[in-house]
This record gives sequence, C-alpha cells and structure tokens, in this order.
Amino acid sequence: MYRKLVAVLSILFLAGCSRSPQKVLEDAAQAMGAANLNTIQYSASGSNFALGQNYNPDEPWPRFNVVRYFRTINYETASSREEMLRTQFEDPPRGGGRQPIVGEQRQVFFVSGNDAWDQTGDQPTPAPATAAERGLQVWLTPHGWVRAALENEVAAQQQTVAGRPTTVVSFTLQGKYQVNGTLNDQNLLEKVQTWLPNPVVGDMPVEIEYSDYKDFNGVKFPTRIVQKEGGHPTLELTVSDVQPHTAADIEVPATVRGIAPAPVLVETQKLADGVWLIAGGSHNSVAIEFQDYVTVVEGPLNETRSLAVIAEVQQLVPDKPIRYLVNTHHHFDHSGGIRTYAAEGVTIVTHEMNRAVYERSFQAPRTLEPDRMAQTGAAAKFETLTEKHVLTDRTRTVEIHPIQENSHNAGILMVYLPRERILIQADMWNATPPATASHFTVNFLENINRLQLRVDRIVGIHGPVATIAELRRAVGGR
Repeated sequence: MYRKLVAVLSILFLAGCSRSPQKVLEDAAQAMGAANLNTIQYSASGSNFALGQNYNPDEPWPRFNVVRYFRTINYETASSREEMLRTQFEDPPRGGGRQPIVGEQRQVFFVSGNDAWDQTGDQPTPAPATAAERGLQVWLTPHGWVRAALENEVAAQQQTVAGRPTTVVSFTLQGKYQVNGTLNDQNLLEKVQTWLPNPVVGDMPVEIEYSDYKDFNGVKFPTRIVQKEGGHPTLELTVSDVQPHTAADIEVPATVRGIAPAPVLVETQKLADGVWLIAGGSHNSVAIEFQDYVTVVEGPLNETRSLAVIAEVQQLVPDKPIRYLVNTHHHFDHSGGIRTYAAEGVTIVTHEMNRAVYERSFQAPRTLEPDRMAQTGAAAKFETLTEKHVLTDRTRTVEIHPIQENSHNAGILMVYLPRERILIQADMWNATPPATASHFTVNFLENINRLQLRVDRIVGIHGPVATIAELRRAVGGR
C-alpha cells in the first residue's frame, strides 16, 4: 500500500462539507483505481504548442501536430518517459519554435528522480535544468495527483461550479509549488492548477483539464487532456489507449546521473573597434561602445545569463555604463534576461507592440524565483519604435530596423552598424544547414535589399558570424 497518511494540520472546510480531506482522497483513489497503481502507460494524438513563441504577444502559442504520443510513468521511482512524433501545423510557418518541421520530428523526454535527459537516437543528452519541472509534471497526472495528495498535508474546500458540487484539494510539492486539484461529484480529478517560475511571465499559471474518463482494466483515465501555460494551450491530447500496471523500468544512463546544470560560459570575440560578440552558450549578445556609454543587443534566456554578460561588458569597457539594451523580439528565449538590465537602470529598446506585454509581465508576482528587479522594486524604462530608429553620437551610429512582413515575429528588429557593415539579427538565419533556407531567411534577405544596406558580415544571436555572400548562397543567389 503506497499511502502515507499524515496528520492533516491545516484543513479548511466550507459550511456543509461532510467529508474529511482524508475521506475525499480515499474516495478519489477508489473511483479512479489509484489505490494500488504504481505504473501506467497511455497513447494519444493531438497537438502541442511552443510556449512563448507566438507571432505577436496577443496570439496563442504556435501549434504542431502530434501524430503519435506515448507516455510511461513509474510513480514508485518518480520517473517518466514522454515521446511524441510531430509534424508541421502552421502553413505557412508563423511564430517560433524552430519552425518549419520538415517531415516528422521525434522527441523523447525523460525524468527519474533528480535526473532529466533527452534522447536522440541511442544517445542521451543531459537536461538537468528541466528536472524540477518534469518531476513536478509526474504528480500533475490524475493518479500521480491522488498519490501526492495522500502523502502531503492538504486543505480541502467545497465549491459549486456550473451548478455542480466540486471539492478543491490543495497542497505544496517540493517545498514551493502550490497544487490545487478539483474533484467532481464522481470523485474524478477534472482540473489541476499550479504555478511555475518563468523569467518572462513570473509565477506562470499552469492548468490541466481532464475529461471524458473511461475505464481501462479497472483504472479510470481521462481520454481528453488539455494543458495551458501562461494562459494558452501547450498540449491537447485525445487518449486512445491506457495500460495500467505496465512494465516501466526507466533507468538513468550513467552519462546523465548526477549531472548538474553547466555553469554559464562567456566567450568574447572582437568584431571591430568597440564591437564585441559575447557568445559561449545557445544565445549570443553584442556589446557596442559609444563615446559615453555601451549598448547591448539582446538579453536572452534568464537573469543568470544576463549577469554574466553584464560582468563581461564591464570588463571590456570598465569606465562606461550600459545605457541601452536592444531587444530583438518578444519570444521568451530572447526576452528572458531583459529584466536584469532594467533593474540596473538600462533602457529597454524594443518594438512598440511589446510595450504593453512587458509592462504587464514586469508587474506580475515573482514569488517562486524572485529576481533582482523583484527584490529592488526598480521601475523599467522603455524606448519603443515602429520604424527605423537611430542611436548615435560623435563616435558611432547604430540603426535599428523592423524586419517587415516576416512571419517569425510581427515586431522583430535587426541592428545595423553602417560604418562596420555589420548586421545583427535573431532567428532569421543561423548560418548552419539546412541547405534550403526557410521563408524567414528569404524574407530577411529581401529586407536587406529593400533597405539597401551595405552588409559584409551577419552576426546572429544564434550561430557563428557569417558573410552576406554565404546568406545569398543559402537563399539561392538572390
């Protein structure tokens, strides 16, 4: 018997509640067949969505077809194997998420205890930064939630939703994640809510709805699953098969076990006098020195990355402050570190379409992972544009241009240094295969030609520095 019933110290009842929280959970375990369930596997199809990669800040996350979905969970070892076969949905591609997918794309994600990894072919790749969230997701599944609730101190509350009686059971996981589960009048879990730390959104709401339960060999499981993160769907599944009590021995590869997140690496390359590429990870930044200040192009990923880049800039130009941070677009991987600059008093230069969403997200609660801005209460400063914008003094001129009619992002910007003939761009072209350029890349070159920019080198926020000749060859010599 897996249950470890603990003393319930903080129990809330609404008037008329006739069952104790322990009884509520026992009834749910009985109704769902969770009492002796240690492993489960289910198959499905549907859609998943690229979190934080929408075309503009007001649209849903971009969709992908999930042709086949398999998930195996071992609750005894807190392990999960999630596999999906995806194809392109958006036609033409719209938004980010590494579109377009050509043919079929197989993704396999694992977690076991404190270890997480991805699998490409037979080769496991450690993914330690995802371990906490993937581990939490195990306990947000219907039977995982019942198990976790029975092993934690809970609070229970009766509510009426659309004329139906429901019971909301709340508890805390991993010492920080509040989890609320809603049980219907059949004692089946129909909704789970929690919050995850996100460098852009703050305490990001996560909501999973479970419906259309069916009996699979004595275990009731939902055949419809809809998960939302940040207010938009991230997963929609129609479940076709469920196998309770299946074999689920998920072993951690030796090359993965105990691996911690890698330290932030900063590698600097001088591009011209007073211009440096700051690389060393998946995303780059560029520092540009003016007479009295420095401008940084891109604050990606998170605060840890931004602090490392800021420290490097201070080493390169110790006597000048960073005055501007140019944010190329709002996608989460490119805007996750901008708050760190704002906390230092740096003005964020971005497209006007991003102002409202940034101002809103900057005010959102950040209790799970408070950053410097949350701790200091600093106010952000924005300088926005919808057309060509110039930063200049007696020593240097930098032009910021919106890239028109590019379906990767409605407000994406590129940064041009006319004297050095350097063009800085994000997500338009990574100077690596495939040999056939995406229509994002074709449109990027069309914008260069339209503006008649004299470019020698292209500096990507991803990938190596390349030449304009290489770009032209990639799009067929245009």
